[in-house]
Order: sequence, then C-alpha cells, then structure tokens
Amino acid sequence: TPKDAAVKIIEKNLYGLDIDDRAYQLAYFAVMMKGRQYNRTIFSRRLRPNLFSIQESTFITEDLIEFISGKDKKLEKYILSLKSDFTDAKEYGSIINVNPVNFEALFARLDDIEKMKDPGAFELFYKAEAIDKFLPLLKQAAAMAQKYDVVVTNPPYMGSSGMNEKLSKFVKDNYPDSKSDLFAVFIEKCGEMAKRNGYQAMITQHAWMFLSSHEKLRKKI
Repeated sequence: TPKDAAVKIIEKNLYGLDIDDRAYQLAYFAVMMKGRQYNRTIFSRRLRPNLFSIQESTFITEDLIEFISGKDKKLEKYILSLKSDFTDAKEYGSIINVNPVNFEALFARLDDIEKMKDPGAFELFYKAEAIDKFLPLLKQAAAMAQKYDVVVTNPPYMGSSGMNEKLSKFVKDNYPDSKSDLFAVFIEKCGEMAKRNGYQAMITQHAWMFLSSHEKLRKKI
C-alpha cells in the first residue's frame, strides 16, 4: 500500500548526501513531510532517513580507535582508513572516494558497544563518542561506497580557476579526466556511484558536450 511503501522508501530506498548542514536539514524535513503525506503515523515510528550531512573525522583519536576496535587489528585498520578518507571532508563532500572496508564488521562492533552494560567512566565517554559521532560517520561512508539504481543531483558549478589550492589538487589527483570544472567531476563521480545499466540524471552546464577540455570525460561516458 502507499502507506507501507512510504515507510519502506525512507528506510530502504532513498539516500541523500550534502556538504552543507542546512541543506541536509531541509532535505530531512522535506522527506519526512512527504512521508507524512502518505502515512500519518510516520513520525511515531522513529524513522531515520538515510540522509547525511558529510562530516569530518577530526574527532577520531587514538584512544577512540582503541576502544572501538577492541584492539582488533583488522577493525583498527578499517577505522584508520575511514579517518583518512574523511579528513577535510567538508572541503570535498560527495566526491570523496571511500576506500573498501568491512562495513558489516564495523556495524556489528558498534552494535556490541551500544549494548554494553554498566560501563565505567572511561567506557561511558568513548561509548558516547562511538555511537553519537563514529556511527553516523560510518553510515555516511557506507552510503558513499555503495552503488545505486538511480543517481540524481544538481551539482555545484566551479571552474578550476575558482578552486582553492587544496580542492584543485584533490580534483587533479582523483578526477584527471574531468578536472576542469566541478560539475564535470560530479558527472564522473555520479557515474561511478550508479550501478551498471542504472540511471544518472543531472542538471549541468552543456560545455562538457563540445569543449576540448572535456574530451576525455566524453569518451569515458
């Protein structure tokens, strides 16, 4: 039924990413109100839409890594990988490439941490850090790493001359075929996020269709 479908779409089918916290809040509000249009009980279900305002990993300290990993070397390696990926995440946003990690193992470990009973003062502090900060970062990483049937966005437009030194280097290093404009970078990135034979819909400038600076991108498409 439409009533049940609204819940399932929010829980299972719809994902969103933005670099801006306010844009995330507005999208969250819009999605929940659209769900409420079809299901009047949706607010009482404590749903958490899979929408994310991309956050940085500056809060991940050595002590937090030790606590979350439980001194498991594999988990420690995964956490360090995510810490590296999301350094300066507010600078790069959705064009970050998340390196492969075992998301299932990390989610399972956080589930165990959440169920901890009678933690001491040390454990209580880092339990809060793990659940309130690391878990949302892990969810955003999983959303950025998976493939989608449909990828839709209105990307930012910014020529290479408008990029600061840090963003310019990141784009050149990671997107050499589309580095001349940020909207072209997003065309390439969203193509990577779409499944084979999936759909990609974007509102972009049309320069990529004929300028020589976008020739490699056209061939890739």
